[in-house]
Amino acid sequence: MIEIRKLQKVGAATLTVSLPKRWVLKKGLKPGDIVTLIENEDGSLRLDVGEAKKAENTIFTINYDLCNSNRMLSRLIIGAYLQGADVIKIISNNALTTDTVNEIQATVDRLPGLEITEQTYRMVTIQSFIDPSKFPVEVMLKRLQILVASMLNQVVSSISEGTPMNISEITRQESKVDELYFLTIRQIFLALRKWHLSMALGIDSPIYAAGVRLVAKALEEMGDIIESIAKGLNSIYKPPLKISPEIAKKLEELGMTIQTLFSKTMKALLNLDADLLNDILNNISYVLEQQDRLTDDVLLTVNGERLASSLKTVIWGFMCIVRNCEVIAEVAFNRLTRTTSNIISIEKA
Repeated sequence: MIEIRKLQKVGAATLTVSLPKRWVLKKGLKPGDIVTLIENEDGSLRLDVGEAKKAENTIFTINYDLCNSNRMLSRLIIGAYLQGADVIKIISNNALTTDTVNEIQATVDRLPGLEITEQTYRMVTIQSFIDPSKFPVEVMLKRLQILVASMLNQVVSSISEGTPMNISEITRQESKVDELYFLTIRQIFLALRKWHLSMALGIDSPIYAAGVRLVAKALEEMGDIIESIAKGLNSIYKPPLKISPEIAKKLEELGMTIQTLFSKTMKALLNLDADLLNDILNNISYVLEQQDRLTDDVLLTVNGERLASSLKTVIWGFMCIVRNCEVIAEVAFNRLTRTTSNIISIEKA
């Protein structure tokens, strides 16, 4: 519903505007009722019926007795967290076992801002201490980018130097990627459900939120993939396995190409650089062809099933990173075409 109203002057300085009759009837308003005007960060105003209410805590209660499948409890806790739960209660008619409490604690440790605040034989209470306004989604994406770039740099260095990787460090960073991913998705859901948070979180529309969701998932998958690549590389560099200098050189070149592709993709996303985005999408097919050629070389020249399998794991992982770069680039292009710039103008006829 779009209606145009003229401002009317009342008294010496007061300006008023009438409310649409259909909306007034729909809300059941009458003279003397109270409405609340709230100024958004972009300067627009929102009109709510009644007085502004204090934000209420959202409490999720999980009945553990109905969690019959393996890991269901953990998944339900994560789901409640993503939906913006302020308090999560796990209840049971029976005493919660030590294994169950350990599962709850392990899940809480994966979710930023959550803490167990109360524990009895039949109940565990988890509290969120997150201030959503402190974590704009673009900042979260940049932090994810830094982590993924660091992991990818370690992979390329391992290939260049021909040395095993520090798997424990890669695993630690991958866990951090997961934490930031969960927090990013929580922020998106909160912005879509609580309009007053959307501007603070940098989300101006559901379309923008959908793009952030895709980018966050692509970065989270890259973290998982790089961990798999790292394990594959460690298998390759474990005696008595050894790859030829020719294969090692091609693997290094491929890794450096993908490292550059990832860096350019994130730069294009954050800057909405049309030329750079176009080059990225044009080059993706070439990079995938490089991977196919390297796979063929491995099958033709590498002796030993175990070594060939490890090399294919590494090459397949690089391919998945490229595919995720393609997803991010497509999101960036969609953003670009929704924004008026020197290359595109938007008007409504």
